[in-house]
Amino acid sequence: GSTAVIEFVVVPEYGSPPDPATLEADLRLVLAGRLDIEQRLARRARSMRPSRVPVAPPRVTLLDDASNTASVVEVRAHDRPGLLWRIGRAFGECGLDVRAARVETLGAEAVDVFYVADRTGRPIVDEQQRIQVREHVLAALR
Repeated sequence: GSTAVIEFVVVPEYGSPPDPATLEADLRLVLAGRLDIEQRLARRARSMRPSRVPVAPPRVTLLDDASNTASVVEVRAHDRPGLLWRIGRAFGECGLDVRAARVETLGAEAVDVFYVADRTGRPIVDEQQRIQVREHVLAALR
């Protein structure tokens, strides 16, 4: 089987960080398909105060000539709970694997860059597929 390693450094803006044991238990439930992430994110979004900052519409750009081994997709969107999960799920639905990502939040806006490849490990060259990926990720951000 394949293995993915993701390392996060988390510094909470307020309060204390989540308990590692609770986080591990939740991750195990997710992997077993016994935790509804979408429902939990919807509940969290409802509990948040609406942003007073004017928000630009989301933008998804495939950057040409940025890599020979992967397609580079830049996503600019209003930062909110579950944003990376939505984007990752959209890539998965398009049959793409995320090779690497650079995730940044600038104020209320997230600027995330993803290196993605198809199931054969190649960048997306077909123009129709590139359009489909862009539209699919955009739809996930609405």
